Amino acid sequence: MVSEKNRALFEFFAVFEIVNIASSIVTNLLLVYLILHRSSREIGAYRYLLLAFAINDIWFPIVHFLTLPVICTYKDAFVMFSHGILSSRFSISLFGTTFSQTMPLLAHLFIYRLIATKWPRHLQFYSARSCILLVTITLGVEFTLWFLNSYYGYGSDLESRDYVQPFLDEEFEGDGKEFIGALYYNSEGNIRMKALLATMGFNAMMAFFMAIIVFCCCSIVLYFRSVNLERSDATKKLQKQLFYILVVQMIFPMLFVCFPCAGVINFPLLGLPISLFPNLVSASLTIFPLMDALIIMLGVKSYRHTLFHFFKYRSTMAVIGVSNSHSHTIKVGTSMTSSSRL
Repeated sequence: MVSEKNRALFEFFAVFEIVNIASSIVTNLLLVYLILHRSSREIGAYRYLLLAFAINDIWFPIVHFLTLPVICTYKDAFVMFSHGILSSRFSISLFGTTFSQTMPLLAHLFIYRLIATKWPRHLQFYSARSCILLVTITLGVEFTLWFLNSYYGYGSDLESRDYVQPFLDEEFEGDGKEFIGALYYNSEGNIRMKALLATMGFNAMMAFFMAIIVFCCCSIVLYFRSVNLERSDATKKLQKQLFYILVVQMIFPMLFVCFPCAGVINFPLLGLPISLFPNLVSASLTIFPLMDALIIMLGVKSYRHTLFHFFKYRSTMAVIGVSNSHSHTIKVGTSMTSSSRL
């Protein structure tokens, strides 16, 4: 239960989260249908990477709904705990691991886009099977490392519990019994190595995938500017279109996932007394799955046309149904009038 002074704002963010979660699941299910549709074949094996991204954007909101995480800072510490159906230390570590998997998926999308742009002949080695295998291995390794880092590296100890417990009792009475987080400085002002190493591990993983994304992005831009492409105009347009969509798609996880979470984790380490409560970061994490799906569906031409024809067909059928109903009403009225005259 949240304290009375923050109850209204906390409840607002809670409703905001639930609406975004429901919208994200529905929208990404529609995206999965479009990816598996025949119109998706023009983008080749790339659609399997988009499929993995869409499945992750369904899985993440489900975990978010089950855990309903609270993410906040308190002086020299940051705290994460669950107040949903799953409220254990395992569940909040699972949540932390799930939202971190957006970065390796984005890195794979950029690697594929670089190969498709500069070395399209090598795409024969980037088949559907290899896409699935590479994504599975990368996510498996990243999941294992980050879960262990969250569960053990950010696991609470006696000193950190004594430090944040008054804050939890005041703001979240009855919640936060099994939290993860980091207390960076002890009572003597010395840095605590366990918390420092856990945060350096998080920063190293994010920096690694970010470096891949930046390298691929710069290489593609330089290639577009310096090389006179010999492929057909349709191929050029498709490659540029998919690259621009990917860049826009990258912006939302950066704004609503990476930067807020990196801030929560690193600000106390840097000695910045920035308050990120009540639950602003947790609410922001629910935005990007919905935005990612909308960007892909509206950005990819074949998906956009499929949606357009679907809604056009539905509206046409609705109009025909209303017209038939109106004609039937007229016929029934005419028949009743004739009967009364008879």
